[in-house]
Amino acid sequence: MNAFSLGLAASPWIVALVILAGFAFAVYSYRRTSPPVTTARRWTLIALRTIGIALLLFVIFEPILSHLAITAEPPQVIVAIDNSASMTLGGQDSSRIAEARAVGRRIAGSRLANAAHFIGFDDSLHPLAPALDTAHLNARGVETRIDGPFAAVADSLRTRNVRAIVLLTDGRYNAGANPMQAAEALGIPVFAVGMGDSIPPRDLSVQEIFTNEVTYVGSELPVDVRVKSAGFDGGSATVTLRDDNGIVGTQQVALAAGSNSYTANFIYKAKAEGIARLRAEISAAPGELTTKNNSRSVYVRIKSNKRRYVLVAGGPNPDVAFIKRLLEANPDIEVKSFIGRSGPEFLEGKLDASAFHDAEGVLLIDFPTSESSDESIRTIKTSVQASTIPLFVVMGSHTDVARLRTLESLLPVTFGPGSGSEMEAFAELTAAGGTSPITHVRRMDEWRNLPPVFRGEISAQARPESEVLARARVGATTLDEPMIVSRRLGRSRSLIVLGYGIYRWQLLGEGPLGARDQTGSEQGGLLEDFVGNALRWLSVRDEEKQVRIVPSKQLYGAGETVRMLAQVYDESYAPVSDAEVSVTVQGPRGRYPLVLAPAGNGRYEGTLANLPEGDYSFSGHAAANGRNLGDDAGRFAIGELGIEFQEPTMNAELLRGLAARTGGKFYTPRGSNSLVDDIMNQKAFAPRSVESREDDPLWHRPWLLLAALAAFSAEWFLRKRSGMI
Repeated sequence: MNAFSLGLAASPWIVALVILAGFAFAVYSYRRTSPPVTTARRWTLIALRTIGIALLLFVIFEPILSHLAITAEPPQVIVAIDNSASMTLGGQDSSRIAEARAVGRRIAGSRLANAAHFIGFDDSLHPLAPALDTAHLNARGVETRIDGPFAAVADSLRTRNVRAIVLLTDGRYNAGANPMQAAEALGIPVFAVGMGDSIPPRDLSVQEIFTNEVTYVGSELPVDVRVKSAGFDGGSATVTLRDDNGIVGTQQVALAAGSNSYTANFIYKAKAEGIARLRAEISAAPGELTTKNNSRSVYVRIKSNKRRYVLVAGGPNPDVAFIKRLLEANPDIEVKSFIGRSGPEFLEGKLDASAFHDAEGVLLIDFPTSESSDESIRTIKTSVQASTIPLFVVMGSHTDVARLRTLESLLPVTFGPGSGSEMEAFAELTAAGGTSPITHVRRMDEWRNLPPVFRGEISAQARPESEVLARARVGATTLDEPMIVSRRLGRSRSLIVLGYGIYRWQLLGEGPLGARDQTGSEQGGLLEDFVGNALRWLSVRDEEKQVRIVPSKQLYGAGETVRMLAQVYDESYAPVSDAEVSVTVQGPRGRYPLVLAPAGNGRYEGTLANLPEGDYSFSGHAAANGRNLGDDAGRFAIGELGIEFQEPTMNAELLRGLAARTGGKFYTPRGSNSLVDDIMNQKAFAPRSVESREDDPLWHRPWLLLAALAAFSAEWFLRKRSGMI
């Protein structure tokens, strides 16, 4: 359907009146002529003048000629096929990717052939145009973003009549946002074909390696390896932890029936500084779905220097005694204590800035008190700020909150008003606390059995960048008051315990040990684990380097492109954007030189593609104007595909939910024969009317002015021929 309309900048009546006035003017001008002319010529002159005036007035009113075209746009179907590595696993009759290709080919050869648009997705989208290009469906994606196709459809809804989405996937997403919300927001039915089996197959996997990212030469580093089994009914498996030099330790895990998780605990003692790769493996079992998830790696930075801490306390108390004893029991820790006595002085003498030289952290226990000197508080604040020293604060019965506010900018919380009284409260771990390396003790169930500690009834609010690890619980009621809060802001780290009497947490572990004639070194209490974890977490600080070169991540999947990133600064830590940054990567098959390209504001990046699987190290340096700015080095690995195989079952719950909430339908590959008919039988699967409007501004057209000029010229020519003045 086509329609034309003419628009003017004024009412048509006004335009008509103005043109009529022009006609009246022309008639008035030629009512008498000298010399007299025939009536026909006189009306011809009137007509020419009227036309000329009318055309000029027409242009002044900005005429627009509009063309409205209404067409029917046929419905379209987006067919999104999962191309991640988990699609190589077994499906109902063959591999999942083979079954997805088969369903895709069936759609491409059906009545939907002209309406279907195929895309592959993993960590990004890959158009399979013009039709189904199965050559690029190789199931090599290292991550799965199911929300990707929905986001792409949302961006194109205005220009495309998408009426259905077909999703061919196992439903296991490990990147991006929750696809359920993205699908519901579209309002388009999703027809999900689930690949794989929702019943857990026979499989062993390493789910997680839980440890600190920094340790010290000769120190004992706890390493917890969480493994999972499914489809077994008895038997055992061996969990092995290795470093670059060989086997660190092994443990046997008894496999129970059903789906179960187990934790193997190891102690790693580094022998030399550097970056160590810890690799956990679980032995393969006959009939496993895949062995690609039987290992997992992490990197640990090893430091050689002895750790030094400064402990400042308002006075002697049990918390001070227990924490100091725990620190001094570690031969790798040196503690410099300042215990307050009556008045502003300390038992060990004056506290000055030299005490904080090379300190790895500062512990404040029941400090400051009302008797603490302002000079001591200022010294602590200045030293911590100047060297970005981590801060660990434990409140006490004599802590003066008003004076502690002097250090508030360094703390994870801000303080409000308080009543001055106190209460007994338990430490209730939050969800963040359940996974934080700070509160991850050897026996996590002890957190539920801890005795209460004392907490002042003062309001404390966690800062936006802070993380609440535990809240105060009175009886069975968990209060909205933090008990343990951590903060990481740039290079600065801090931790606060908003209670005192935490020495009781150690007694919980030491009491049963004494009854069994064991020592704390054999099996420590919760306080020992908590303090050790806290100090290790606090000590992890980004070094102030002028040149930092890192890979975008430390573990890459096979075939994944490696991105090397760098930041370069001068001596005053201003970004350097004209440096030459070169990196040499050493791998199992040789060396790979790489020059990083500037990305602005002191940032540089470069990529290496098609590197073979294996362990890699790299070194690089940056120079500007012939002057070396600094060097950096590190490690990464290629071939770790564990993330795609952590959950080998089909996520049927997600796929059924997507279909049900959007008005679509869920299928398995065997039951998808009715897929095409179901899509085409939808009432909403219909063409939509599309209006296209084109506006032609006629006042821009030169022929209007030429026509007006021609009318006036013809009038002048006739006047001259008639001898008129």
